[in-house]
Amino acid sequence: MGGSIIFAGCSFTWGQGLWSYCPTDLKVPTVDEYIEDNHPVPEVAEFFRIDNRFAGLVSKRFDARQIVKRYNGGTDEESLRFIKEVENNWVTDHSLLTTNVAWDTVKYIIFQTTQPYRSPFTFHYKGKEYQVFSTPNLRNLERVQEVVHHGEEDARTYSYIEHDNIDIFLDYLIDNNISVEDFEKIHLEFMTNEIKKTLKHYEETHNIKTLLLVWTDEYLHNFLNDEWCNERLVRLNYNNKIFNSIQELFREDNKFEILNDDETIHESGTDGHPSLKCHRVIADSLIQKMTDINEKQDNLNNE
Repeated sequence: MGGSIIFAGCSFTWGQGLWSYCPTDLKVPTVDEYIEDNHPVPEVAEFFRIDNRFAGLVSKRFDARQIVKRYNGGTDEESLRFIKEVENNWVTDHSLLTTNVAWDTVKYIIFQTTQPYRSPFTFHYKGKEYQVFSTPNLRNLERVQEVVHHGEEDARTYSYIEHDNIDIFLDYLIDNNISVEDFEKIHLEFMTNEIKKTLKHYEETHNIKTLLLVWTDEYLHNFLNDEWCNERLVRLNYNNKIFNSIQELFREDNKFEILNDDETIHESGTDGHPSLKCHRVIADSLIQKMTDINEKQDNLNNE
């Protein structure tokens, strides 16, 4: 296949913690040390992370270049911006994209969803645009910022005004008769539509194939009940069982034990990110899905 594959996702796509599996005599930090004390990861272990995350494994199988965000973690909203940065070939010291990519080489976009409520919720109130931020579990609303637009639409830039409290958002809910439960549903539907709209645009306008890889279950109901999304949903195949999300895979046997087989999730035993084996399970499932799609396309071209 060749070309490039965009892998848009959070720390699961980035390969958080995979360095701890690197066979080296150098000091490799445990996950706890890396997070709490900012221990540096040796270069050889960083290369191991990049090569052995599912993005690296899939790209190697198809002789393609893996395109992954610069930063560990992130939101679905950020992943959508990342795809746009790749399209615009926008590389700066602070961009999500690290190296130049020729857009006409992109063959696939693999979108790995993260927790939907990590993404800000945009709302309009009394003629102004705002964003509200919450904790990933939506139990706490943390802050509100006003979005200020500058310039024309085709060259627009933004600045933000932080607010000391969330009163504006609460007034918006009250004035629009929206309950907290309604807000949760609206937010989820908004992010679902943004993801679908973006991926569908790249398929129809740029002839790029797209796939959905789901981490947590919040999106599943919407994706499974949408014919377009359902067709692009990557099912994970492990031990002759099919899982619709990475979270389902984790839950199979006391959360993480399904992946153990004498292999812990990470050396510290406390990290909830996919293990080396889990990345291989994800990669195998992606490779099978992409192989089926490519073969189907080849058959159509040969008819």
